[in-house]
Amino acid sequence: MTSLQISLRALQRHSQNVLSLHSRPNSSASSPSTVKSNNNSLIRPVFHNRNPRNLELMTIAQKPEGYHLERFKVSYWHKLIVSVNQSKLTADIVHNNGSTVISASTGEFGIRKFLYRPTDVCAYKTIGKVIAQRCLESGINSVFCDIVFEEGTKLSFLMEEAKKTGLSMEEAPVYSKPFRHTRGVPTKPWDIVQ
Repeated sequence: MTSLQISLRALQRHSQNVLSLHSRPNSSASSPSTVKSNNNSLIRPVFHNRNPRNLELMTIAQKPEGYHLERFKVSYWHKLIVSVNQSKLTADIVHNNGSTVISASTGEFGIRKFLYRPTDVCAYKTIGKVIAQRCLESGINSVFCDIVFEEGTKLSFLMEEAKKTGLSMEEAPVYSKPFRHTRGVPTKPWDIVQ
């Protein structure tokens, strides 16, 4: 087939599509003089939340309680987990359903090329800055951290750098609606206070 035959076939298909569009009964192309009303001003009775973590960021969503005899508590939305082996240091932000939301590692080429060793004090400080920056860019301002560390250890440097960058290591409590007659009603977390 030549290019002329291909373009003629494409033109025939296009004309068939246009004719079928004009032959539809409810098409706006069939009656150009009739203008349909725009439904953008109507309020929809049902709202579908496309981001399921919005309620967590507004501290309205409930934290899973789990059983009181469980070894590991799951009463958080996002948790900081730090893992170390001989070749790399990894910090993960894990959601309570088990999925890893954000991760930073000295195994990444962009981070490793600035480090002398993947597990020294400078690596811990760098990973603390990077994980906090990635959290803040994705909208997570606070995480749950149950890591026990002593002052002057490498983990303390990671935590200090994450706090300096702006990441809070304590999650806000779940918002509970106050009673009607409560004095000094607290402000809602989503209200803007100037």
